[in-house]
Amino acid sequence: MASIKMILDKRKVKPDGSYPICFQICHQRKTTTRSIKIYVLEKDWDDESKTIRKSNPQHKSLNLKLKKEYADIQSQLLLADDVTVQEFLKPVIQPKEPIEIKKTVYQFANELITQLKADNKTGNAWVYESTVNVLKTFHITDDLYFEAIDYQFLTQYNSFLVKRSLKHNTIYLYLRTIRIFYNKAIKLKIVNKGLYPFDDFKLRPEKTKKRAVEMDILKAINNAELPIDTPLWDNRNYFILSFYLIGISVVDLCLLTKENIKGGRILYKRRKTGKWYDIKLQAEAEEILNHYKGRSRYLLPIADDKAINDERLMRGIKYKTKIINKYLSRLAKDLKIDQKITTYTARHSWATIAKKAGFSIELIAEALGHEYGNRTTAVYLDNFDQSVIDDANSTIIKLIQ
Repeated sequence: MASIKMILDKRKVKPDGSYPICFQICHQRKTTTRSIKIYVLEKDWDDESKTIRKSNPQHKSLNLKLKKEYADIQSQLLLADDVTVQEFLKPVIQPKEPIEIKKTVYQFANELITQLKADNKTGNAWVYESTVNVLKTFHITDDLYFEAIDYQFLTQYNSFLVKRSLKHNTIYLYLRTIRIFYNKAIKLKIVNKGLYPFDDFKLRPEKTKKRAVEMDILKAINNAELPIDTPLWDNRNYFILSFYLIGISVVDLCLLTKENIKGGRILYKRRKTGKWYDIKLQAEAEEILNHYKGRSRYLLPIADDKAINDERLMRGIKYKTKIINKYLSRLAKDLKIDQKITTYTARHSWATIAKKAGFSIELIAEALGHEYGNRTTAVYLDNFDQSVIDDANSTIIKLIQ
């Protein structure tokens, strides 16, 4: 009589490291195997009970399919005569399945990085690159597939990063970026969404320290007597100009050209979010811009106007941002300010000073380009009279003179 058992056929491995589960049929010293078209990782197969372990997210449905397939073929063999059993033992010639070349996490991430750079989204590309480089220090070999990134993997990787004394939010950034990779891979059918591990592995950023400073500190920085046309004087100007333009980011400030000035207003699209801003050019801001007029194709002589590509341009701005922060730190020390002053301080301080000056949260959110409240509130804010924001900014600027 023919015998039948289930095995994990380790002679055939798929690119993701999984093996096919097969029926092994034996009769009169002849043996053959029949594939069930179910593939699992070795760690998910219990050879003793011939079942798929709970570590596989689809173990219930797959085990039901195994039982049904096993019962069907067992019935066929029990009812078959010797000639029919011999037919079972003949090699089954099946059409060749197309070879599936599975992408590794690193291959997939590098494709995303290439596309981001082509779209001039250099900042995101750098975050992705940094995430891949750090991940490679944990999983050194290139054969990392999305199926291997499970709860245990993420927990071990998190511990690995903690032991390297990285800041909490840096670790959060790396893990969040891996989550972005995973979500994109699911959408492109590279990994089964049933394997998604982030429902169990929760990510939470740590609340950052206050970046804003009080009005008297802004006033001290603005009114500090510094030698004209020195690096300290220039970098103080860039910082104060950012404040005058309602906390414009350094990147956007560096990339402003005369084309951004229309009718006495600064119109620009924020590089980070793609949102358009429309800010009245107050006299104080115009005075700073006039001082640097004609020195570069940009309004300020910060960005390299000879950069051959976007990545070179952004690397230059990143370096110049560090220089600005270095001089702001020096200025704070000279003025005996015991708070950290960076390029971020201008945006956060504008909001804080505006709130203390009595302006509504709704107006501050609109000025900064944030949505506030529910959808109905957001529609109201979209219709905010621009002159109200212009007047608010004028008032806030005068507070630090």
